[in-house]
Amino acid sequence: MELGIYQKIEILNKDQHFNLKVNPLEGYHFSEQLRECVVTADEFFECAKSLPILFTQNEQKRFVAFALLGIKPQQNVLLDENGQWRAGEYVPAFIRRYPFVFVQEQQQLMLALDASSPSLSQTQGQALFTDQGEATEFTLNVMKFMKQYESACRKTEKIISQFDELRLLEDAQAQMNSGGKNYKIKGFKRINEDKLSELADEQKLQLVNTGAYKLIIAHLMSLGNFKKLSVLAN
Repeated sequence: MELGIYQKIEILNKDQHFNLKVNPLEGYHFSEQLRECVVTADEFFECAKSLPILFTQNEQKRFVAFALLGIKPQQNVLLDENGQWRAGEYVPAFIRRYPFVFVQEQQQLMLALDASSPSLSQTQGQALFTDQGEATEFTLNVMKFMKQYESACRKTEKIISQFDELRLLEDAQAQMNSGGKNYKIKGFKRINEDKLSELADEQKLQLVNTGAYKLIIAHLMSLGNFKKLSVLAN
C-alpha cells in the first residue's frame, strides 16, 4: 500500500540527476490501480468529506491511517475516464507528493523520486539543481513538504497507538455491491463507538487535549463515503 505507485525509485543526487527537471503532472494515471493510500492526521477533516478513513498496521507493525479509493482490487474510482481526479474530491498528500518519496538509507531519510515518472524531463521543467550543483528553491520546497508529511505520519502513528491503548479499535469489514457483484473489504480497523462512550471522563479529556477526539469524529463521519465508492464503481 505505501509505495505501490513508485516503479523505479532512485535517491536524488546531483551526479545522476544534475540535468533532471520536473513538470506538472498531466493527470493521475499513475494511481489508477491504487485502491487505498496512507493519509495523515493533518488531512482527516478534508479527506473525510470524500473518502472513508480506516486504520491498519503496516508490514513493520506500525499503525497507519488510510483512505479507501475503491472497492474492487486495483481500481481507483476517484479518477475519471481521462485520468483526472474527480472535481471536488480530496487528493491525499501521498498522491500529491508524487514523483517524490523519502527512503531510508543508513538510518537516514533521503529524498528520492520515481525515475519512471512521465513528469520528469532532461530538457524542460523545474530544475532540481543549480548550475553550481546546489538544490534549487523548487527542490528545497519539495524537501519542506516531504518533511512536513513525514512528521504528520509520525504524529498519526502516535494518535492511532493512543486509540489502541484505550482499546477503541476493532477489526471490521465492509460488504459493498458494484454491477451486481459483491465485494468484501476486510483487514482494517475502525473506532468502536460503544467503547468510546464507555471511556472514563479523564480518558475522554485526554483525547480532547491531544486533539485525537476530533479526529475520531472525522473518521466516523468518513465512513458514510463507502456508499459513494459503490456508486462510482458502477
